[in-house]
Amino acid sequence: KAWDSQALPMLRNLLEIGSTLLIEQVCPLCRRSVATPTSPPKLCPRCWDRLELPNRGFQGDEPLPWWSLGHYSKAFRHCLLALKRTPSHRILAALLNGLQPQLPSRLAGVLVPIPSWKRRDANPLPEQMAAQLGRVNTHLLRRTKAGVSQHRLSRRQRLLNLTDAFQSRPAERSLELWLVDDILTTGATALAARAALTSAGHRVHGLICLARTPAKSTRL
Repeated sequence: KAWDSQALPMLRNLLEIGSTLLIEQVCPLCRRSVATPTSPPKLCPRCWDRLELPNRGFQGDEPLPWWSLGHYSKAFRHCLLALKRTPSHRILAALLNGLQPQLPSRLAGVLVPIPSWKRRDANPLPEQMAAQLGRVNTHLLRRTKAGVSQHRLSRRQRLLNLTDAFQSRPAERSLELWLVDDILTTGATALAARAALTSAGHRVHGLICLARTPAKSTRL
């Protein structure tokens, strides 16, 4: 009995510690304990500041309406490059959980990820993003040509390079669509994708992305 009286409180303490460890929320990126848990999980304030993400993201209307979590530069750029190489559902979900409150309240309809031109090592992020954000359709938009690398092209060259780069079958019924891509630079890819979908009879409201290349880094 004496042993039981000492063992039971100890056992309760162990159970409480174990329970705390099991339910303790950690930041998906840095894996540190989160002082104030959030639901759904988001990046901790330290990681949010390190990636230089603004509290309300970024939004613009040119060259089409778009919404972004942050600038494609410095630590955030390295984070997204790492996600392309080694996809992480938890990290991507945390980023999207931070972006979602900034998206239009009217965000309804079908999400169309912009397909990669690469057959091997294709960029997985647009499709993963769309799948986590809502109703996704990967069959509406098809890439018909690769084009040359866009990195060193001006905006005008990018537009010419992507002429007829996408196709979409004529629609039996018009759909309300949102394009999804990981990065917005000049918008040439998004405009080409929108043109194909619009020609097929759909209505494209805008683009949802994780990062927007800073304007000063975009060649004109």
